[in-house]
Amino acid sequence: MTEELQIKNKTCFTCKQEFSLDFFHKNSSYCKLCDNKRGAKWRRNNKQKKRDSDLRYNNKEEIYVKNSFKRIFKPSAINPKIKGNYQRKGWKPEITLQEMYAEYYMHIQEMKDKFPGTDGKLCKYCYVPLTYKRTGKGNKLPTNLSVDRFNSEETYKKGNVMFCCSRCNSLKNGSTKAMWIRFLEIDKEMKDKQ
Repeated sequence: MTEELQIKNKTCFTCKQEFSLDFFHKNSSYCKLCDNKRGAKWRRNNKQKKRDSDLRYNNKEEIYVKNSFKRIFKPSAINPKIKGNYQRKGWKPEITLQEMYAEYYMHIQEMKDKFPGTDGKLCKYCYVPLTYKRTGKGNKLPTNLSVDRFNSEETYKKGNVMFCCSRCNSLKNGSTKAMWIRFLEIDKEMKDKQ
């Protein structure tokens, strides 16, 4: 009976209290409370190391993609706050996170078919290879993956989601198809005048 209790209980290295194994992280000698305190103290004393560690984690491609997609579904993106006299329009996605991933994988396959020999991770608009890097101060590289609504008057939904570089997304911004048709008409008018 005592052997069973020893297996189910463990003594914390710091507070010396005995707890069941549920109160310990896997392979830890510290109870969760003491372990959390140790972690908080380490983060306070090692702010730069913590930033560097977070940056390395967030610069993993799969994490960057996951964070880029999840940002679209955040309550603050759907119902943005009013800033002064301006309130940015919120867009409630009509696509699920799983469908977003499916669209992304289809985009990659489409680009692989269009450009054999590449990994397919190319901007839909300019075909530049996409990157997945954060610089640490909120700045993004112009070639970083971005999710664009092709028709900027509609929400994120199947057929309206484009995977592009952040530079192309910024250039396109909120312009509409009607605006681009008008730009092309003006371009033709200007060429006809020459």
